[in-house]
Formats: sequence, C-alpha cells, structure tokens
Amino acid sequence: MKNGIYASLWNGKTFAPGWMTWASGSIQQLGWGEPPLPLRDQLQDLGASEILPGFVDTLLHGFAGVDCGDGTPLALNRMSRALAATGVTSAYAGLYPLSLEDYRAAAKRWAQWKAQRGPARTRFAGWHSEGPFIARSKRGALPASAILKPSAEAAAALMEACGGWLKLCTFAPELPGAFDACQKFRDDGVMPSVGHSEATYLDCEAAAATGELAVTHLGNRVEPFCAREPGPIGFAMDGGFHWAAVIPDMVHVAPETVRLWARTPALRKRLMACSDNLSHAGLPADSFVSGGKRLTRSGAVAVDAKGGLCGTLDSLPELLLRLLRDGFLSLPQLVRMGCEVPGALLGDCGRLEVGLRADFVVLENQQRIGAVWVGGRRVTGS
Repeated sequence: MKNGIYASLWNGKTFAPGWMTWASGSIQQLGWGEPPLPLRDQLQDLGASEILPGFVDTLLHGFAGVDCGDGTPLALNRMSRALAATGVTSAYAGLYPLSLEDYRAAAKRWAQWKAQRGPARTRFAGWHSEGPFIARSKRGALPASAILKPSAEAAAALMEACGGWLKLCTFAPELPGAFDACQKFRDDGVMPSVGHSEATYLDCEAAAATGELAVTHLGNRVEPFCAREPGPIGFAMDGGFHWAAVIPDMVHVAPETVRLWARTPALRKRLMACSDNLSHAGLPADSFVSGGKRLTRSGAVAVDAKGGLCGTLDSLPELLLRLLRDGFLSLPQLVRMGCEVPGALLGDCGRLEVGLRADFVVLENQQRIGAVWVGGRRVTGS
C-alpha cells in the first residue's frame, strides 16, 4: 500500500502541485512541485485532485443516530466511521450536563470505543462538556437537573468522573465560584469556554486574565452585543478570547454575521466553526427524539415543539461549504475556520505540515468532500 500522494495540495493560501508521505499516522515529508524520483513509487498519483486538511469539529453531540453521551462502544464506532466519510477527521465529543455517575459510565464506553480496531474513523481527541456550571436562565435545551454550582472542588470531581476525556468545558464566568473552577480546569489541562451565560465584557476579561479562554458558540446563549454592554461578542471581536467558536448553519448565526466575524482582524487566528450536531445529524429523519425531546428538522437545524433551536443536522464540512457556495466565505476563510484554528486548539492537526496528523480530504469542484484519509488511512466509502 502506498504511503504518500502526489496532487494539488493546500499550501495555506491556495492549491499548488505537491507531494507528501506519512508513517504511523503522521506526515513525514512534504514538498512542492514534482516529487523526487526515489519517492515516486511510494506515492499515489491523484492528478489534479485538490487536497485540504481534514476538518476539525470541537462541539459535536452525535451523528448517524448515535448520541455521544449514551452511545454503546459499537454505536460510537458506527458514528465515528460515518462521520469520517463527511470529512471530519478529528473532533471533540459534545456531552450535555450529566450526573457524575453518568460521566463515569460514558468514560468507560469511550475507553472501550478507543480500544476497538478496524476501518478508519474520526479521531475523537476528548470531550467538550456543555456545563454543568452554567446559568439556568441561559440553559436553552440543556437539562436543568444536572446544572451545578461551580467551585474548584466541583470542577475536580467533574474531571475525575470524566476519566481524562474532558478537554473543553462550557461555563458561566459570572457565577459565584466560577473563577476557582476555571483555574482548576486550567491547572488540569482543560480549556474553559464561556457559554450558556449572562457574562458581561468585564466578566470575560476577568476570566481571560489568568489564562487561555474560549467561547463555545458565539452569538448563541450569551448576551447580545449592545453599545452600552458589548458582552462576549464584543470581547471576541476585540481579540479577547483565544478560541471563538461559531455555528455556521446560517440559522444560529446569520451568514452576514459569520462573514463579518471572518473578516474581523482580531478574530483571524481565533475564529473556528463547530457543528453543534445532534444525534440524528447525517440522517434523513424529519422527526426524532434527542435529549429527551421530540425534535423536527427545519433545513439544517432541529427545532423543538415551540420552535426553539436545538442543534444542527448537517456535518461541519457541508455547513461551511454552503457558506462558500453562497458567497459568504472565501476558501481560505473556510479552511482557517474549519481546519486550521480548531486544529491548533487540538494541537496536532488542521494543516498539511510535517509532524502533524496525516488527515486530509479531497475537495471536489469546491462543492463537496470526496475521498478522506484519517491518519494516512483512507476512509471506507469516501
């Protein structure tokens, strides 16, 4: 089996003829122009195929009928294989607030998933828990029963229950005890992320003063931007957050707003897209139960009986490609938001670069995702 390709590779700005090889799942060599003669037998010639880095999704609650919080190991394997075919090569599994007992049970199932071997699948690098330290007034579709008061002790208990899987945690920095929880997260390598919160600009500034800070889904379940109180949106546009995620489905946030933020200089290397996919994303179901609620499809999103937004149903690459096709994003902006910035958050993916993971996709006519490789292994059916 060949362990390299020759094609039109993304160089950070555009496509250019180039070649790369990989071993043990990581890119070993990368060059531009014709490959050296000794290497040609190792390379698969993909002709003029355009190669992008794999997409990275930092908030994904499920896919293909499987929920990240309660899926069995076999179901999680099915989900990760189906998701990989869409072009999402790395992700954080999104979990709703759970009891500590349920976090522990989920950690055991995910450990069993990780131990499975088989065809190429999306690499889940950890969890993103939306809560439990959030404002009740901003919980949206999240369950009220699992919301907790923040403290360093509560944060430590949460991380212990997650068994090392927790990497990103949504919290409300304005709550009493939130600062201590935030510091405990950072001390243990978990990124705190503002969301489901009534935080002001100053609340965000205080939380960011002692370390890196993210925002979970900019423009949703946070205070709106106002001339008298810019809030988290103003803090993001001022470059305050180190990582600022947005749901690019044209519903949670207007496409014109995504375009504005993509053009904001202070957000250039901080803005990233996340899908907020629900369990039935990627399926044709018009009505389904998720998180204990009956939901219906409305275009790219799911809504509850009152019309409230509850998440999305199309994969992250498709959401971003739709913005590209409709003229709201340029291709460099799409790659930056969908691959490079979230890849930098994870630390080992999102770019075609020596030493990073050999995760990449074929972009067909700048319209759709074709073949997909995860760790140098081609995904079945892609």
